[in-house]
Amino acid sequence: MSVRKAILNATLIDGTGGRPLRDAVIAIEGTRIDDVGTARQVDVPLDGELIDAAGSTVIPGLFDCHMHLGGGPYKAIKTLRDTLNMGITTVAHVGGFERGADVVALRDAIDGGLVGPCSRLVAGAVVAATAGHVRGRVADGPWEVRRAVREQRQANVDFIKTAASGGFWAEHEECWWRDYTFEELEALVDEAHAVGKRVAVHAHTQPGLNNAIRAEADMIHHGAFIDDEALRGMAEGDLFFVPTLRVTSERNIAIKERAGCPWEARKMAEAHDIHREGVRKARRMGIRIAVGTDLPGTPPWQAGDTAVELTELVACGLSPMEALVAATRTSAEALGVESDLGTIEPGKVADLVIVAEDPLTSLEALTVESNLVVVMKAGEVVVRREQPW
Repeated sequence: MSVRKAILNATLIDGTGGRPLRDAVIAIEGTRIDDVGTARQVDVPLDGELIDAAGSTVIPGLFDCHMHLGGGPYKAIKTLRDTLNMGITTVAHVGGFERGADVVALRDAIDGGLVGPCSRLVAGAVVAATAGHVRGRVADGPWEVRRAVREQRQANVDFIKTAASGGFWAEHEECWWRDYTFEELEALVDEAHAVGKRVAVHAHTQPGLNNAIRAEADMIHHGAFIDDEALRGMAEGDLFFVPTLRVTSERNIAIKERAGCPWEARKMAEAHDIHREGVRKARRMGIRIAVGTDLPGTPPWQAGDTAVELTELVACGLSPMEALVAATRTSAEALGVESDLGTIEPGKVADLVIVAEDPLTSLEALTVESNLVVVMKAGEVVVRREQPW
């Protein structure tokens, strides 16, 4: 028999962008949401567990569409436990494991309940150029790239990650350097799409941005030096934008300087204003923005930094509601899991967070552990805290 639960007396932000629902009830049957509405609309399962959310706000579990779970499985598991503790119920891995099969094994172990409560893992695997920005399965030339994508498909990864430009972290590398050529990216995307796999492309500058857009990739990640031509192409092609603003934030620039990485700090400082203006324009153009952080990265890393990314988006003109939608529904759409995740609606998996403070008043509330009163993943309460009043 499946376990029945109901959350009562909540203010509900369902992730669709609609107005908050007061005095909401969320009925849960097993792992999925059975019904949502007001107390007068929803039958409360009297034989189930009742969770009183009076004075609190319920939101969908958050997503982080760009994380690097390096350091082996044990370190990855700790990271995923830490992120779940902060209300991030789904994480997309975009590089750090040497083989796609390794991250798939971790994904399947989490899904099978073998490693205890962790954020859900969407398994990405890297196909990269020799001497390219990202590390993973190295392949050069269209046919070898196709072979590499087929190998990752055989491992049963969820999506393919690659790079079209250079990046910040290497001392002797510039963001404007081209990684894959258009012909290589076209082969990679075609081979992935032939079997229903999405493609995420690291791209900061031209010509990498246009190459990825012309190749019909699904997601552009970073875009720290994005220009108007790329933004128009993304809008016309309906690509998702995962800007990872945390990377070029003033806080991260200071961290890189203290860590003795002046080349990173220099490049990030050069991108800071351009990056944010690109997100402002993307929002005005209706480009779908999803949320990622490029974490863990350089210490001090905190699992709550995913919520900090939402405050960065608001500083670029998104409303708090738009930022929450970016971290829930739009991120689920970017990863192709929107039929199950991303919103609090009947039939969806019951991933949700009860927040003591209203995040629409201050998204900073999501960065404070004590404000996250309950974290539920697939209908199971995995975190429960005393309310902070």
